[in-house]
Amino acid sequence: MGSSANLRSKAHNTPHHTRRFTTLISDQEPDTTYLWGYLLFFATVIGFTVSMYALVASNYMPMTGNKTLDWIKQDSHYCMLVPVTIPVTVLAVLFNWLGMKLFRHN
Repeated sequence: MGSSANLRSKAHNTPHHTRRFTTLISDQEPDTTYLWGYLLFFATVIGFTVSMYALVASNYMPMTGNKTLDWIKQDSHYCMLVPVTIPVTVLAVLFNWLGMKLFRHN
């Protein structure tokens, strides 16, 4: 009975939108969070570099003779990708914020 009263008192003091930590990670298990952070960072840098080459730099480069690079240079689809992605991203952020507000205040 003491433990359920203890749980009720903790639940009463915490906000409704927070979660209790039900899984515990052992101290002997290595923490690889920073490795996933580095992987995500380098993948983002590579994606940004390739995208900027496809969108901007390829227009100013001469024909290289490489099939892939020349195909990127002659492509007209990806130059429209950034202008179309910006309003979609703004709407996604807005709807995400609205959903969070509705969830937290309901």
